[in-house]
Amino acid sequence: MDENITKKFLVKQLLVPSYFSDLKGELSIPSLFHLFQEVAWEHATTNQFGYTHLHAKGLFWALSRVQVEIAEMPKWTSSIIVKTWPSGIEGAFALRDFTVENEKGKRLVSATSSWLIVDIESRRPKRPNEFKDTMPICETIRATNGNAQKLVSLNGSIISSQEIVSKIADIDINGHINNTKYIEWAISSIPIELYAQSHIHKISVNFLSEGFCNDKICATTTQGENGDYSCEIIRQSNSQKLCIVQFDILPA
Repeated sequence: MDENITKKFLVKQLLVPSYFSDLKGELSIPSLFHLFQEVAWEHATTNQFGYTHLHAKGLFWALSRVQVEIAEMPKWTSSIIVKTWPSGIEGAFALRDFTVENEKGKRLVSATSSWLIVDIESRRPKRPNEFKDTMPICETIRATNGNAQKLVSLNGSIISSQEIVSKIADIDINGHINNTKYIEWAISSIPIELYAQSHIHKISVNFLSEGFCNDKICATTTQGENGDYSCEIIRQSNSQKLCIVQFDILPA
């Protein structure tokens, strides 16, 4: 694995392994989110505002919003270059962008994300301004044309509903359900025939509240009038909406 870490950017080159691939022989969408999570952590740690640095101050990072635009998913065994950088501050959000390119430099995936700094005890967000001096922000280069936006419920027909009980393997180091698990559950709510014969070209995600081990969860997917899809993930005990994942899907 080749890698290049600078203050503003982290760039990693890697091969798409079999365990990151889906039924189409492409990098799976949950695996894409795993990669984003890992390179974000590594770059933040390199620049002294990662997990251990915030934890020492009684804080942690929480992913709040993501928007991913997929021109083409890389294939199993192909070489890809993943790049990330802090791209600005918007109110309470620290912004971070990502790109995925093939080895010839063709852009395959563009993404932007919005993160919160959360107090471990109160579980309330803190503004990121006090960390701004340590964040090597590059506002002049953006992966997408705008920031990830707040999502609203989609009007349409319910096409699937699944009940899930979160388990130990779903929980991350912060004690809540890892963000990638919501993506897995949302992808699994799409009919397999549709998934196999189509291309998901845009994914928008809002992480709204924390989920915990042994939560009983319902993931309900709606198909909109324009062929878009939305999966809402709700904790059944208190009807708390934990996450919304919306897909724009095109024929393959």
